[in-house]
Amino acid sequence: MFSDIVNLWSVLCVAIVSFILGFLWYGPLFGKQWIKLSKVSAQSISKSKKKGMFKPALLNFIGTLIMVYVFAGFISLFEVINPLQGAVLGFWIWLAFFASTTLLGDVLWGGKPWELFVLNGFYWLVNLMLSGLLLVVLS
Repeated sequence: MFSDIVNLWSVLCVAIVSFILGFLWYGPLFGKQWIKLSKVSAQSISKSKKKGMFKPALLNFIGTLIMVYVFAGFISLFEVINPLQGAVLGFWIWLAFFASTTLLGDVLWGGKPWELFVLNGFYWLVNLMLSGLLLVVLS
């Protein structure tokens, strides 16, 4: 559907940036807070490291590619030509599909703490706004 209106190189570049942002956000920047709020045990982390992180990282990157590809399609369909408009579209996507549904559901139905909602919510807000901005700049 979007294959004729989406720049695949920009999708790949933005997906890489998004993946790096996730590594930084949930690693050196806020990793300790995320582990505490998620109640992930040291034993669970150790077990995951032993199993290897390649497969989960690869699947996560494929998911990121799909998300960025669809986002690029939205940018083309809405004829977004200004980087600020791309960032604003990222905000609206965040509000509609992440903050008000998935993330909020984790708190209301999943029993996760509000602090985790804020930590994950800001990650997705920054990620989507940056992705929208970069998709416009690189397209």
